[in-house]
Amino acid sequence: MTVSRRLFLAGTAVVAMPGIAAAAIRAPGATASQQAALTAIAAYAEEHRRFFGLPSLGLVVVDGPLTALIQSGARDYEKRSPLDPNDLWQVGSISKSFVALICLQLVQEGKIDLESDIRTVLPEAPLPDAPFTFRGLLDHTTGLPDFAPPFGPEGYKLWTGFKAGSHWSYSNTAYDLIGSAIERIDGRPLARSIEARVMKPLGMNDSRGNIAFRDRTRFPASYTVIRPDLPALPPYQLAPAPWVDASLGAGSVAATLPDMAKYLRYLIGVGKGHGAPMLSDDLARLWLAKPVVQDPAVPAETYGLALMHRPTDGHDLLHHTGGMVSFASSFHSDGVSDVGAYASTPITASTGYRPRLITQFACQAMRAAKEGKPLPTPTPLATPPIAKPGDFAGNYAGLGGSFSIESGSGLTLVDAGTRTPLQMLAPDIFYADTSRFGALALVFVRDKGAIIAVDWGALRFGRNGASAKLPATAELLANRAGHYQSDDPWIGGVTIVARGDKLYLEGAQELVDIGGDVWRVAAEDWNPERLSFAGFVNGKPQIAIMSARLLERRDDMKSTIVSSYRVKIRQRSRPARSRRNWTRNPSARASSATAAACAAPISMIAAPSGLSRPGNCGISTR
Repeated sequence: MTVSRRLFLAGTAVVAMPGIAAAAIRAPGATASQQAALTAIAAYAEEHRRFFGLPSLGLVVVDGPLTALIQSGARDYEKRSPLDPNDLWQVGSISKSFVALICLQLVQEGKIDLESDIRTVLPEAPLPDAPFTFRGLLDHTTGLPDFAPPFGPEGYKLWTGFKAGSHWSYSNTAYDLIGSAIERIDGRPLARSIEARVMKPLGMNDSRGNIAFRDRTRFPASYTVIRPDLPALPPYQLAPAPWVDASLGAGSVAATLPDMAKYLRYLIGVGKGHGAPMLSDDLARLWLAKPVVQDPAVPAETYGLALMHRPTDGHDLLHHTGGMVSFASSFHSDGVSDVGAYASTPITASTGYRPRLITQFACQAMRAAKEGKPLPTPTPLATPPIAKPGDFAGNYAGLGGSFSIESGSGLTLVDAGTRTPLQMLAPDIFYADTSRFGALALVFVRDKGAIIAVDWGALRFGRNGASAKLPATAELLANRAGHYQSDDPWIGGVTIVARGDKLYLEGAQELVDIGGDVWRVAAEDWNPERLSFAGFVNGKPQIAIMSARLLERRDDMKSTIVSSYRVKIRQRSRPARSRRNWTRNPSARASSATAAACAAPISMIAAPSGLSRPGNCGISTR
C-alpha cells in the first residue's frame, strides 16, 4: 500500500466521517442514567481525540452486569472501516498485572515465595550481589534500570542505582526477568502461560498472550509521530508506525475490548477480596495488602504487585497504564462501586499520552449515575498556565545573537521580527517552533530565583544585559557531544550537549560523571540509568551506551549547537538552522498538554530511547 506523507497530519486524523469519526456506543440493557453517563464519557473521549489528534480510540466500561463499548475512529489507514469489537489492542504494561497474577498462582502452588530471591528459580539472571526478591521486582523497588537488557553477552552484569527498598524506580527489566522465571517454572513460553493461567479461566478467548505478526490484521491501524526528532506536542502529527512483535514480561498482552471487560470484572472482585477462579481469597487480599509509596511527595499514591492504588473521591481505585511502540492504554477499577473502564488508542507511547483521564472519568461518571448524583465534570484539556510569565520577559543576547521574550497570557519569542509562542515542556523549559531554535529546548537559568539567562544547545543568552558567562568547555566533553541514534523503534535517538563545563541530555538535563566516564542524571543520585561511550576515533566516541543499549553517532548539525568548545574558538559562530531532536521522553513534554493526562517527573536518561517501553509511564508509561 502506498501511503501519502501528508495524509497523516493529526488534524486530518479526526476529520468527521459519517459512521466512523463520531463515537459509537453499544450498551445493551443500559438504564437511562447509565446511558446518560456513557454519553458524557463518549463526549469526553471525543474531546481527547480532537485535543491530542488521536486517530481512533476504543473504550470498554463495566458497571455491575452492564458491558458498554465506546469506539471512535477508523481501523484502517484509509479511514474507511469503523472499529470492530473484535479488534485487538495492545495493553502495554497493564500486562504486568497478568504477570503478577501468575506469580500469585505460583505462590498458591508452592512453587515460589514472593520474599525469595528470583535466582532460586533463575540462577542465570545476571544480577549483582544484592537481594532481588519476587516482590521487590514486582514492586519496582530493587534499583534495577528501566530498560536494560535482562540478559547479555558473556560477562554481562546488571547494576542498581540504590539499595533495595530505599527508592521506587520503574523497571521493565525486572518484569522481563520475572517472565523468564515463569517460563522456567511452567516449561512453556510466557505467552502460553498467560493464555492458560489467566485468559482461559476468565473466558478471554479472543485475546493473545503476545503480539505477533500472525494477528496483525486484527489490530487497528497504528501510528507514530511523523517527526520523532521534534517534541510531540498536541495535536500530534502522525505517520504509520512500524510493527514490532513482543513477548515480554514487561508488556505483550493483546486483548479485545469485550475480553478486557472480563478482566476488569475480575479486578473488581479482587478489590472486594475475591480471588476465584484463579486465586484463593487470602491471596486476592495479599495482592493488595502491601503497596509501596511511589513518590514521597504524594504518599497516597502507591504501587504493589503491578497495580497502582489511586484514591479518588474517597474510593481506592486500582489503576495502571501501558505504552507500546504504537499503542497507549489505561484502566481503572473500583471494587466498592462495581465499575471499571479500559481505554486504548493506537499511537506511540513516546508522546507521553495515556487515556488515564478517560478511564478515571468513566468510573466517576458511572458511579455517580449508580448513586443518583449529578455527573461530575471531567478534567479539562488545556495547556496549563505559566506561573509568573513576567519573570521570563526581557531582552536576551549572547554569542549566538539576540532576541526578546514578551509576556502576556503566555510567552512569545520575538526574533528578527518574527513572533513565535513558546510552548512549555517542563518548568523553565520551553520549545519554540522556529528554524533558528527548533532544534533543542530553551532552558531558562535562575540565580536566587531570578531568571538571568536562557541556554540553548551550547549557547547562553544573558537577560537584560547580564553576562552570565559560561565556563570553558573541555575537549573531552566537547568530543562526547553529538547526536546518537538507534534504528530500534524502542530506543530511538538522543542528543548530548556540551555547555560550559557540563554535559546535558537534550540540552536540558545535567549529567554527572560518577567515575570512569560513566554518567547519570545529576539531580538524582539514586537514578539507576547509566550513560557511557565507546568506539573512539580521534578522541570522539562513535557509540553511546545508554543503560546497555547501543546508539550510533549520527551527527548532522554544526558543532556549535552541541558543543561550546568550538564556540569559544570561533567566537561569533552562528547557530545552525538544521532541526535536532529534543528528548522524546514523554515526561518532559507532558505539561504541554494537560498535566493530569500525561505528566510525570522528568527523568530523561531513564528512557534512553525517548520511546517508552511497555508500560513505563512515569519515565515513560506508569
